[in-house]
Amino acid sequence: MFFLVALFGGVIGTAAIVKALFLVNFQELSIVVLLQKLQPVFSIALAALILKERLKRRFITWAVLALGASYFLVFGFNLPDIHAEEKTVYAALFALLAAFSFGSSTVFSKKVLLKYSFQAGTFFRYGFSTVILLIVVIVGGKITQFNEVTTVNWMYFLIIAFTTGSGAIFLYYYGLTRIRAMLATMCELFFPISAIFFDFVFNGKILNAVQWVAAIIMIFAIIKLSQPVKAKNE
Repeated sequence: MFFLVALFGGVIGTAAIVKALFLVNFQELSIVVLLQKLQPVFSIALAALILKERLKRRFITWAVLALGASYFLVFGFNLPDIHAEEKTVYAALFALLAAFSFGSSTVFSKKVLLKYSFQAGTFFRYGFSTVILLIVVIVGGKITQFNEVTTVNWMYFLIIAFTTGSGAIFLYYYGLTRIRAMLATMCELFFPISAIFFDFVFNGKILNAVQWVAAIIMIFAIIKLSQPVKAKNE
């Protein structure tokens, strides 16, 4: 199970989303962002199948509302900018693969954390991921590229490792030990909110009226989703 967490969440999912972003040159991100919204769908379905978590009608209602609000938070009343170019099609497929991989990783992680601590979960996830990717790099003949990494590159790698990498996963596993996998994957919808916040801080972009309403609705829906867990210890 640790191996599956690392394979899907640490290797396939990460590599797929990065590949998708490279295919669109980090410019036309709408299709990538849109397909990432399917991650909760995969997580919820697998949680019901593997973890036997019950799908209550109230949960489905608030989950659908949160998913819908997340769409309007990112795109407003606009349609996603989807082009029929070959690279965009490949980017869409990689983004879909990433959504499935991250969604399944959430469920596998919950399965692991039923028995092991979140510290152990974080350690083994990165341990297995490192071994798998080291093999991939060696087999792919890319090991010599280590010589091309500059001091600045290493600094950025370290920042990523201790923030969006191990730091974020450590906190994520800590929370996952206390809530259901279904709720955890819905909480991940706060990602677009944080992205928009940093976009405002660093780029000065402000939400429009539709996005503000969507953000409020999404936060409210996620709060409602958490209430049954606290009240009934589900």
